[in-house]
Amino acid sequence: MTRHVWSDPDSFVKTPAMAVAVLRDLELPRIDRYLDEIAERGGVDLDALRRLSANTLVAMSGEAHLKVRRVIAPFFSQSGLAPWRPLMKEACHSVCEELKTARDPDLVRDVTIPLFLKVMPRILGLDMPPTREHFQAAETAQRLTEPYLSLPTLKALNRAASLLVSTCAQTGEGEGSAPESLLAYLRRRKDDLPDGLEPDSFVVGLLVGSNSATQSLAFALHGLLSGPAQLWAAAGTPGWGAQETQRLLGLYQSTRTLVRVANEARDVAGCPYHQGQSAVVDIVAANACLRADSLRADRGTRQSHMSFGSGAHRCPGVFLSEMLIETAIPILARTFPDITLKTDEGRFVVTPMMQAPTALPCSLDKTSRRVSARLCDIRDMGSAHRILKDNDAFAPPPMESHLTALSQASGEDMDQAIRIARNALFFMDGARHEALKQVLMRFLGAAQLQPWQSVVAAALDTALQELSAMARPDLVSGYSDPLRRSIMTRILGISCRDPQRFDAIAPHLQDVLEPWLSMRKLRRVQAVFTEALSLMQVPAASEGPPSLLEHLVADAPAGLDEADLKAVVLVLYGASFNLSHTLSNALLSILSQPVEERTAASGQAWVEANIDELVARCSGPKFIYRVARTDQSVGDLAMKAGDTARLNVHVLNRQAPAGKGHVSFGKGLHRCVGATLSMMVLKEAIPAIFRRFPNLALDVQAHRYHPMSETVALSTLPCIFSRTEPNHD
Repeated sequence: MTRHVWSDPDSFVKTPAMAVAVLRDLELPRIDRYLDEIAERGGVDLDALRRLSANTLVAMSGEAHLKVRRVIAPFFSQSGLAPWRPLMKEACHSVCEELKTARDPDLVRDVTIPLFLKVMPRILGLDMPPTREHFQAAETAQRLTEPYLSLPTLKALNRAASLLVSTCAQTGEGEGSAPESLLAYLRRRKDDLPDGLEPDSFVVGLLVGSNSATQSLAFALHGLLSGPAQLWAAAGTPGWGAQETQRLLGLYQSTRTLVRVANEARDVAGCPYHQGQSAVVDIVAANACLRADSLRADRGTRQSHMSFGSGAHRCPGVFLSEMLIETAIPILARTFPDITLKTDEGRFVVTPMMQAPTALPCSLDKTSRRVSARLCDIRDMGSAHRILKDNDAFAPPPMESHLTALSQASGEDMDQAIRIARNALFFMDGARHEALKQVLMRFLGAAQLQPWQSVVAAALDTALQELSAMARPDLVSGYSDPLRRSIMTRILGISCRDPQRFDAIAPHLQDVLEPWLSMRKLRRVQAVFTEALSLMQVPAASEGPPSLLEHLVADAPAGLDEADLKAVVLVLYGASFNLSHTLSNALLSILSQPVEERTAASGQAWVEANIDELVARCSGPKFIYRVARTDQSVGDLAMKAGDTARLNVHVLNRQAPAGKGHVSFGKGLHRCVGATLSMMVLKEAIPAIFRRFPNLALDVQAHRYHPMSETVALSTLPCIFSRTEPNHD
């Protein structure tokens, strides 16, 4: 068997009945035998790893395996683990106190890893220092169950195994204490264990495996906090843990696949396996089937997952994982009810056998605060609404005057940057802004957009057709981006002498959304806009309604010449990238949901009912900026004239029930003029792709984000069209 066993996902065992049969009747890959082969061939010293692997349940079979399971069963039972619940609660509260003071809080680095170090070694009986080095050793050794690893990886595992075994308490230490650790328990019952079993190595093997429990906790935190805010609010209510733990373990258990091997030719549930043939059990698919069966039968959910395997080698730490999830999440939810994930900064590790977050940066609260001498981060909705709606007290960033002063002080020619600032609605104020906005809304209002429905429909058909032809489908480059480009160039009137060059530089137009750029970035933005403006021309008359640029040229507001009008349209085109970012983010959000919960996304009624929630959670912009006109107080913050208020969009939107009242498009006089158009496109584009591709699925954790300070923007969202749906037994 080689790593090629994972190369054909369609061949994986997906139905629960067949999965149970495979896990019951076939054998685990034996890494101990593989290590023996390597040692014989190369003379490599892997003694620590060989001893560790030889003393794991994975390496045992027959009577020896059953004997060990019988001995450890009482310890890992619900009643056996009950004495450790106070330790787990104490550790959770301790972690929460430490998290409160974290400079840049991260739910993996500051929660799940410390919980592992505080809880698992104590329960198992190891005197393991709570250091990053020791955690990384456990994390490295966790690959012990992955078959046929490379020699450099095996050497790393050997070093990790040696370090971990050295933390085992000496004989006699900790014995007689309460609660009794597993190592002390095994030493006390050594006569009941198989001959040759080394309790120290056996316990280290279980420690390594127990990291999957904390990985599942991190995965569950990611799932809950990526969904609607009410999921996290519910997690802090009494009884939530007992009611929801099984569902979470079925959805977010870190195991993706389990591998079994036929040591001899045999028939499994009517399917023949030849000697040496491997079978990969798709745990995610099997769990989906079980959930579907449970829903159809209206049964409870306690047995509705196979996340811990099945048969003789079912994970012995089932109740330990349940206790961790059931204890930790409610304590976190009650202590930090306003956590907001920084989704574009999250990171996952993915192997053929598992997936888990390695970083979950977050904001912990909704308290507005000063972050520098002239910048305040606004996180509470009351302050945000006041700032957005009170134009007399808060102005948009005065970029025209700022750039003019900068040009005079530096001696740099910034005429084009100043022109852009003069014609960007989010930097404009007063009569000029009001006049331009009135003209724009006569074009971009809801009633005026009806004639453009056919343009949107045609663009959708083309985008879906081209996406279906992609060899490696990507929902950003193959759907969201081309759809936005096709719709916005036609409606806004982007006509260029060199369309290919314009498309190449267009993404840099987004940089204009950030105020107070450095001189280096200002030079780049000015160069991009100068070149883009030089490529633009007023579109020639064509079939269908005239574009926005044609509309503006025909009905120009006072004081705006043709160059100004081109700049207005170009800035709007740069801002339109937020449409593709929001659409991509929404597709990722929907596709991350369980299969049974996303089937309704193909329906127009579902999208209409959920669009506000989706936009609130998935909007591209991270911040909206306003500047205090006078000295004043905002909540508990004292702001001076000229201070910038940076409204933290995603933290604020978590406070909008079901998305109602979100601030993704701003509010008041400076509400985004393209909001109605964006909503129209989103309401059509989301159900259209799920109608066309009902079995659409993510390429697991393969998406990536642009490193943008102002925007949550996916750079790639790989997907799969034709994954075979398993039949439910």
